[in-house]
Amino acid sequence: YESRVRALLCYPYARRFLTVGGIVWRIALHYGPSSLLPAALSGPSTDAYIHYHVDHAGPCIDDTVSQADINLLLGLTSQGSFWPTLDNWTKAQKWHGEWSSENEVWFQNRLR
Repeated sequence: YESRVRALLCYPYARRFLTVGGIVWRIALHYGPSSLLPAALSGPSTDAYIHYHVDHAGPCIDDTVSQADINLLLGLTSQGSFWPTLDNWTKAQKWHGEWSSENEVWFQNRLR
């Protein structure tokens, strides 16, 4: 799992995982290269500008990540998922739209 996620997070469009927020943001921060956060702050990658692999928001563009990419990041398999699915995460009672110290304790415990 870790080697596949680390490889995924090296793609130019991987910066987009950080803008998804929640559990996806935290997993990307944990497993991504040190260049991921600066890339997220720099705006759309070459995948968006050159290869036109984009999400549209009016006249603006941004990198896109597929559901398959998100599933890989979450460790989703036919037997289950290492991390909660996005649907389960957003419905969790402890998720209030921003990462809290309680979320961080849960995340660190889950890594063990």
